[in-house]
Amino acid sequence: MLAATTEVDYPYFPFRISIDFVLVHNAGESHSKGKYREFFEKAVQKEGLVIRHQQSGQTHFTLISTPFHRLSREAESSQMCFPLKDILTKIDISKDLRHSQLGDSQDVTNEPSTSSITSDEQLRRKGLTWLLMRDVYEEAFVLHAPSKEEPYFKEMQNGSLKTYNEFIAEIELDPRKSLGNAWERWYKFQPLNKIRDYFGEQIAYYFAWQGTFITLLWPAVIFGFIVFIYGFIDSISSSPLDWNHCKVVNFRGETENVACGMRNGLTLFYSMVTQWFMSSFDTKMNAFFAVFMSIWGSVFVQVWKRNNSVLSYQWNSDDFHAIEPDRPEFRGTTMKEDPITGEDIWISPALFRYLKMFGSFFFVSFSMLIVILSLMLVTLLKIWMVYNFQCNEEYTFHCWLSAAFLPSVLNTLSAMGLGAIYSNLVARFNAWENHRTESEHNNSLIVKIFAFQMVNTYTSLFYVAFVRPESHGLQPNGLFGLGEAFKDTCVDDTCSSLLALQLLTHTLIKPVPKFLKDVVIPYFVKIFRLRMYTSRTEAARVEAEENDQANVLVREWLKPSAGDFVLWEMNEKIIMFGTTMMFASLFPLSPLLALIIGFVDMRIDAHRLLWFNRKPIPLITNGIGIWLPILTFLQYCAVFTNAFIVAFTSGFCSTFFADGEYCTVQNRLIIVIVFQNLVFGLKYLLSSVIPSVPASIKVALRKKRYVVSHIMEKGDVPHKTRIKKRTRIAKLAWITSNQRVQRGKKKTNKKRLLAEE
Repeated sequence: MLAATTEVDYPYFPFRISIDFVLVHNAGESHSKGKYREFFEKAVQKEGLVIRHQQSGQTHFTLISTPFHRLSREAESSQMCFPLKDILTKIDISKDLRHSQLGDSQDVTNEPSTSSITSDEQLRRKGLTWLLMRDVYEEAFVLHAPSKEEPYFKEMQNGSLKTYNEFIAEIELDPRKSLGNAWERWYKFQPLNKIRDYFGEQIAYYFAWQGTFITLLWPAVIFGFIVFIYGFIDSISSSPLDWNHCKVVNFRGETENVACGMRNGLTLFYSMVTQWFMSSFDTKMNAFFAVFMSIWGSVFVQVWKRNNSVLSYQWNSDDFHAIEPDRPEFRGTTMKEDPITGEDIWISPALFRYLKMFGSFFFVSFSMLIVILSLMLVTLLKIWMVYNFQCNEEYTFHCWLSAAFLPSVLNTLSAMGLGAIYSNLVARFNAWENHRTESEHNNSLIVKIFAFQMVNTYTSLFYVAFVRPESHGLQPNGLFGLGEAFKDTCVDDTCSSLLALQLLTHTLIKPVPKFLKDVVIPYFVKIFRLRMYTSRTEAARVEAEENDQANVLVREWLKPSAGDFVLWEMNEKIIMFGTTMMFASLFPLSPLLALIIGFVDMRIDAHRLLWFNRKPIPLITNGIGIWLPILTFLQYCAVFTNAFIVAFTSGFCSTFFADGEYCTVQNRLIIVIVFQNLVFGLKYLLSSVIPSVPASIKVALRKKRYVVSHIMEKGDVPHKTRIKKRTRIAKLAWITSNQRVQRGKKKTNKKRLLAEE
């Protein structure tokens, strides 16, 4: 039985190798599935992989390991790139991406993710995905590296110190503890190299993107906070509190004079504070902040491209192109000659694929209409509550609760519920499209999920920004023509405040369901699985629990899976990026909320990936993939949205023109055109000034190609490179000796001080 380590004995040799993959099945399953497993394991062993078996109760674990010679051969056949010696091609890239230098890159044989990547490729080629689809194997997962910080070992330390020391003695290296000490600390940068070494490139690129997003939010946070403070002070000065004349604001934003009394005085104070806060979002500086955020989006994308190029060079993934096999779920209906190999292959006719894509498009469009319908139903409920509480006459606390806060909460909850239902259905429609490769399947799924989530998230915001303003004239006879009583409008200069409230409510409530889905629900699922697993005969129950808890396989198997971690996390962050850019012109605190939520979420994700969830299967990528075009798309959407919000929703037009009569549709469209041309001109200028690839990386890539071609042609390193190599070795030796001398002096001084004390 395995105890604390994740290694098995290598056959015929006196050393151990790590477990790269674990397959799980029930020991009492049918004979036909056992035949499939037997054929699969024989095929895997012919490839040079090592297979061992472990059983706990009725649960059977198949342990797969990749020896070093097979690892090297697979890396060569799949054209995996590893760095040349730093002394030949090393450059100073710390100025381009300082925070990625906190972790030292390890050798290929020591990276925990490399062997799992190569094992995954070999197992997929032998049909593992098909076996999982047919439930021949229940699950396939990767083991975490053993760590002294595992909760189980902490409990053991409190119980039996002798047993704890015996277990801990088997753990030599502790990469999880080292990574957690640097990654989970709130005041430290992310150790991107260590994240990549442990989790693989795909997850490392996601956290690198999130770190870039959070870092570049700081200028937007500072500018947005200044705009908010200016608006709050201006709101107080323009509407001072007057206890002699009590005024209340009704639901439509109209002010009425009432008799002053105790109740009306408190109502006045509440109304004025609310009015000051809400009016502070629509100020003279909104147009400038809208321009700033539109430009900020372009700067962010360019900076990310630079960081991506640095990381791609540093991680040797810039030339990575995966050679993908067909998906096991792909079903061809006709045979056709492959133009590359000349062999006959199964294909799906283009007509069938286009018909299925049209069917999926119809489903996505219908789902978007359901979102719009749910918004209309919530709006009708709000209008009924306004009429019932007589909010047209006086805007009390009940009116605020029923007419402003509750509809915002219902819209957000409706968006969450519809999003959860849609996510399950769209996965089935995407599988029904019968994509040939995994990348095509994933890209199609990403586009469908993002398109729906975009409509699901932004519909209520667009409704408040462009449909509710009474001056737009989109509700001449109420919603759906139901009459004047069912008008959902707001007077000029108040819709911006309602939009800010809707955005504030949406931003604060949306992380709650995500936290429940990622942390709370998996925690209870883990407890339930543990209870179900240990519900055996009463006589052996206690002993079984103790033995199984000591088994690293059972502990890791009972952990909840991280699922499609990068897909869902990137989708959440991209939606947040779009919200921050498109509507920040009327809610300058949006970057601050995005910064806080993103920072907290990043540390929570780090903790749950290291200690709570199973280790995700590492994947090699050279960036964030199709999410980059989506970011570019959101940039252009933000420019158009901000332009129309500034011209039609905010009070910029009435402020710009001394006479409000000049705020005609034609003049507002002129503001839109000027805004768009100004922003697009500045974006083009910045894109030209900020290159997507740093000059140092361009030089390093050229130098690497030159050195490689010279070695391939002449079998030796260029002469000048050898001279530089000797010089650098001498410099490194001098630096190392100086560091040793300095450390020796510090130790001597410390001993002297202790002796004096």
